[in-house]
Amino acid sequence: MKNKIINKLFGNKLLFAAILSALLIAGCQEMDFVDPNGPSLEQTTVQTLVTGIQAGVRINHEYYLRDVAVIGREAYYLEPADPRYTGTLMGKEGTEMDPSGFLVVRPWSSRYRVIRDCNFLISKNNTGANGFAKTMKAYQLLLNLTMTWDGGIRVNVSGDTPGPFVSKDDALAYISALLDEAKTDLENAGSSFGFTLSDGFADFSTPQEFIKFNRGLKARVEIYRKNYSDALTALTESFVDVSAPLTKGVYLDYGTGVGDQLNPIYEVPDASIIKLFAHPSFIADAEAGDTRVAAKTYHRSSATTMDGLTGEYAQTVSSSSTAPFPIIRNEELILLRAEANVGLGNYSAAETDVNFIRNSAGLPDVTLDASNALDEVLKQKRYSLFLEGFRWVDLRLYNKLDELPIDRTGDVVHVQMPVPSTESN
Repeated sequence: MKNKIINKLFGNKLLFAAILSALLIAGCQEMDFVDPNGPSLEQTTVQTLVTGIQAGVRINHEYYLRDVAVIGREAYYLEPADPRYTGTLMGKEGTEMDPSGFLVVRPWSSRYRVIRDCNFLISKNNTGANGFAKTMKAYQLLLNLTMTWDGGIRVNVSGDTPGPFVSKDDALAYISALLDEAKTDLENAGSSFGFTLSDGFADFSTPQEFIKFNRGLKARVEIYRKNYSDALTALTESFVDVSAPLTKGVYLDYGTGVGDQLNPIYEVPDASIIKLFAHPSFIADAEAGDTRVAAKTYHRSSATTMDGLTGEYAQTVSSSSTAPFPIIRNEELILLRAEANVGLGNYSAAETDVNFIRNSAGLPDVTLDASNALDEVLKQKRYSLFLEGFRWVDLRLYNKLDELPIDRTGDVVHVQMPVPSTESN
């Protein structure tokens, strides 16, 4: 079933060409001539745009994950051809983050290309599509904001002249409001969408179910705003459920069809050469018996050393080159609920969720109070959501970046990434 859906959405070469055309045109300048051999954006169907957005969110997502994982000391990316992964991202003495470099520009610009397509889909005035597009737009804006943080982002990129940069707080408020707008659209969209979603949205393929995904993102945003009561309210409308699989959620889909994309995070763990390794502290800091360590890493028979950094453990968060990669899932939502309750001083409620996650990982119960609750939640997020893009963001949120390990004398932990130089050109 999965391959059929993916082939239907991404496997047609002509369809992919139309999607790529839409992405490029929406992300760049308007052309001064009409292409007689291809449709204009105005002629592009809702389904094509929806499919293009789902394909677009995958583009260069691996660069975002590498950036936040390496800066957040979750991983090493040992790439002999490019020392920036072990130099500038690790804050090596004598290096600086390059605002015009691909590590900054590629993930940033790819997110805005998707946002421009979301804006065009919204202009189609299809209620269900509006709910989908606004939710996906909010998700993409949030990823860029987690990169630049206090540097802010542009929230208005409609038309030919993008709007000004807004502050982190204003951006988070905008994203939160956009998710609420999307929820209203979804509530008014009827019992079904007039378009098909990929298998990554298999459990969220109707407007009513999609709202649960939307509310999960809303909870994440409200945690970043430290609006803990609002986060709990959003979670009550999400798909958080201790009786459901921890893996239930929304995913990026990958496949082998024509025009499709393989999972770029996957590497054969015992291959002669790999690049993405778990940071040694992920192994060293784990509690004895934590099953997540063995599930997410593989101890290689020989270590790889580059630039004074040594990787011994391959990451195995993706099981194959076509395995889906999570956007948001139930395990995160349970821990967000614990995090919100800690923020409100509801330690007993937080303890229930934390111990559920601990028990799921083969660990015994703990007792939470004001002295240890936040650290315990962050620890569980570290091991449950390894390499999913949260460790650096979480520690920065609570001013705990100084707790990250320093691998070499002179290294520093970046607080944020620079705004791309393309934004000032």
